[in-house]
Amino acid sequence: MDPVHFLRLLFRNWLLVLISVIIGVAAAVLVTANTPPKYVATITMLAKSTKVYIFGAVMPPSLQQVKSYANLLSSRRMISQIVDTEDEIAVLQQNITAQVIPDTLLLQATISDGDPVRAKQIADALGAKFPKLVDEMERLTAKESSGIKVVVVDQPRVSSVPVSPKPLVNVAYGALIALFVGIGSILLRDRLDTTVKTSEMLQRLSQSYTLGIIGYDKAARGRLLIAGDRASSSRSEAYRSLSASLQFIDIDRQRKSLVITSCLPHDGKSSTAANLAIALAQAGRRVVVVDGNLRRPRIRDYFGIDGAVGLTDVLLGNAPLGAAIHQWGDLDPHVLPSGQIPPNPSELLGSRRMGHVLDELTKSYDMVIIDAPPLPVGTDAATLAAACDGAILVVRYGKTRQEHVIHAKELLSSVDARMVGTVLNAVPAKARRYDHGYGHGAESQIKREVTVPVSG
Repeated sequence: MDPVHFLRLLFRNWLLVLISVIIGVAAAVLVTANTPPKYVATITMLAKSTKVYIFGAVMPPSLQQVKSYANLLSSRRMISQIVDTEDEIAVLQQNITAQVIPDTLLLQATISDGDPVRAKQIADALGAKFPKLVDEMERLTAKESSGIKVVVVDQPRVSSVPVSPKPLVNVAYGALIALFVGIGSILLRDRLDTTVKTSEMLQRLSQSYTLGIIGYDKAARGRLLIAGDRASSSRSEAYRSLSASLQFIDIDRQRKSLVITSCLPHDGKSSTAANLAIALAQAGRRVVVVDGNLRRPRIRDYFGIDGAVGLTDVLLGNAPLGAAIHQWGDLDPHVLPSGQIPPNPSELLGSRRMGHVLDELTKSYDMVIIDAPPLPVGTDAATLAAACDGAILVVRYGKTRQEHVIHAKELLSSVDARMVGTVLNAVPAKARRYDHGYGHGAESQIKREVTVPVSG
């Protein structure tokens, strides 16, 4: 993973990481408080030989013998000589650990218990009874000496403080585990999340410019247009930046008709079409916005006009084009609503009459903005895009998936329509704050990549 992308993820999700660490620390404190303390008593014993062989040599016990004594220390036969009941024997077997100190004949037994006094008593009992058990088991006969003697080297020692729980260690482990879990969940979610969340990703998937980045604005839910007292908002500035970006697309070719479409419903294409038209009109251009969504028209509702007569009536020959166009304000765009919803929208939009309407509009206006249905809904958007100078794809932050953008590009390419650029819509403020790709205007990005020929 790109380190820069990793740091962005951490910055965006720092609160989640912090909450994870707090939960981890709280869990560690809770576990520590509910864990009974344990004390440890340690006793060390030595196994040695007492038999003298030929030439006065003493053969020490084999290492294998001493290892067997370590197993014998925690055996049932040994424990039953210290405690009586079956439950006590089972518990004590779990709390006794015996080992051979490497490269020696020393045995070390460790007894864990919640009571330090009882731990020492058990260790004392082991030191007293274990040598007798070894002597008894090593004898060949009752009268003969075993030849092996186990002696206590270090008397039982009990720790003054409990060996567990360890509050500081537990808290450190809890915080560290929670930190890894928090970061891991962020990385996993990012890996599984295929939605578009950066302008760089959108540009790579669409293989076209990101013309505009529209921020998410709760206040815009009921007032979607950027006119009036909304003209000075940051959202209005974003649409003005989008309109400015259009002049840098194919500077040698003047584009007069653009289709605004999207990958999915509710991505914000209709509000983008309406506000882009307003921004272009405010910049002094003569603009008409056409509601080409003959399935679920929205433009008439945005502009608050009567849509009884519109594009459908013009295409059917029931009304002249001029009679269906409405003027919205003094300097703001003209609007051609959809009119009645027909049963065959794809046929009407792909008809020769639609081509004539587009020709008339491009002759009368500097820019024709067409709000089309989403690309996967029938062939309407692709048909309109093929008949116009290009299409702008609106993608919603955190909703539109990468495969949707790729499929949309393939649909437009299949009808030889050109995607002139994309718009990333509904981008939250946090994403714009932590992603440097949102900090620059789209037009400045395009300026850097467009080479203007110098006349000689």
